Amino acid sequence: GSVQANHHLKTLKHVFKVATEWGAVLSNPAREVSKIKTKPRERYVTDDELAAVYAKANQMIQVAIDLAVLTGLRRGDLLALTKNQLKDDGVHVRTSKTGRGLIIEYTPELSTVLERAKLMKPHFRQPLIATRAGKAFTGAGFATLWRRAMVAAFPKGREADRFTFNDLRSKSASDTAELAEASARLGHTTTAVTKRHYIRKPAKVKPLR
Repeated sequence: GSVQANHHLKTLKHVFKVATEWGAVLSNPAREVSKIKTKPRERYVTDDELAAVYAKANQMIQVAIDLAVLTGLRRGDLLALTKNQLKDDGVHVRTSKTGRGLIIEYTPELSTVLERAKLMKPHFRQPLIATRAGKAFTGAGFATLWRRAMVAAFPKGREADRFTFNDLRSKSASDTAELAEASARLGHTTTAVTKRHYIRKPAKVKPLR
């Protein structure tokens, strides 16, 4: 799709930039190629839809779902989360995409999910979300289990009801009353990015009278 094409273009531009610096090529032909304009994704995951997938997921995926909705972290940052990042004042994270540091404060609900995760076997593991062998999930390995839960919840004929794990990041933002609070949790420097790409609930407005 268009998003994937833009990712490939970004990579190609970087490769040619480095090749130009090394003198391997004379110019960067990809520099003049414009990104494809994409429409922000609009899929909002309802509580009922989330519950349907949650009921079909194994316990480790359920933990990942809970943490994604509560913290708004990207999948990669969640899968990289270790017990060492659980400090006295909160969960310390440095986001992989922007490198921005976040301290996610504990709430009773978040603490309960984290305790549930720590009690799951194998106890010796460092990754909070891990395989049965205690190893961190690969992106592909996690995607397989996510797809399995999604297909079980929404079988053939209901494919249109399926959603991506990344849609949970948008749910975390959309279900937040204050835009500024949602933006801070997602690690954005401005609320404009949050509003354009992650707020997917219709705005509630008052009539004239």
